[in-house]
Amino acid sequence: MDMEFWAGKPIPGDLYRVKLHKEVLLSMNDRAPQLKLSDDRLSVTGEKGYCMLRATHGVLKGNWYFEVRILATVDLPPDSATRIGWSQLYGNLQAPLGYDKFSYSWRSKKGTRFHESKGKHYSDGYSSGDVIGFFISLPLNNRRPAEFLPPTFKDKALIKFKNHLYFEEKDLVDKAEKNLKPLLGSQIKFFKNGVCQGVAWQDIHEGTYYPAVSVFKNATVTLNFGPDFKYPPTDEDFQPMSFKAMEFAVEQSLSDLLYLVDSQERPVPLPEKILIPPKRK
Repeated sequence: MDMEFWAGKPIPGDLYRVKLHKEVLLSMNDRAPQLKLSDDRLSVTGEKGYCMLRATHGVLKGNWYFEVRILATVDLPPDSATRIGWSQLYGNLQAPLGYDKFSYSWRSKKGTRFHESKGKHYSDGYSSGDVIGFFISLPLNNRRPAEFLPPTFKDKALIKFKNHLYFEEKDLVDKAEKNLKPLLGSQIKFFKNGVCQGVAWQDIHEGTYYPAVSVFKNATVTLNFGPDFKYPPTDEDFQPMSFKAMEFAVEQSLSDLLYLVDSQERPVPLPEKILIPPKRK
């Protein structure tokens, strides 16, 4: 793409596509800037107050699982804590996971589960050295296949600003919150060192859920998106979150293809007369 030609102008959507990550990692952009990521983007360390980050990939259907290891070499300070679980994109990054309607979390202290800032007793807590697992089940029910395709973003023009490219998208938190509805049959379960702690929530809100971590003060956790887990669930059918990278690439390509097919110009009509060159002798 000739960026000089498009300098200061909107760039048409058919000239770009969403960046496809080859691996599921912790997001560099979808995070509170106070949190520190490791170089491999699989560990995060907190600082001061509660804030959050999400993974690069989310899930909208099916059964998925990932693990988190609380580093045994770094003890959780007495006043530190973590809340780990699942969050939609509108979950507030400058708040603990489970603060709003878009996220669900399990806290290290006392094993409390949180949603909409309401804490309820769920299990014993977890601490340094523990491996905790996170399972989510999002059944298809009667939803149409087209509902599961990611947005193409090709209907939005890119704007160049300070040598970076951006597209504008309205923040529709209030509208999204009003449109939330329960997904019947959905579940979230948490595991501690291979032992299921029971169903934490049923019939959670419909939407795309990302693995998410919030950290209070100086605590460090390491995420394992699979496919190899220390304690894989034995009583649940699931896919490791690592598989989502390839699945998302296929879904995004299909979404882009459908957009281009739907928006292509009408074919040029054939001329009424077609001239055929004479045969050579």
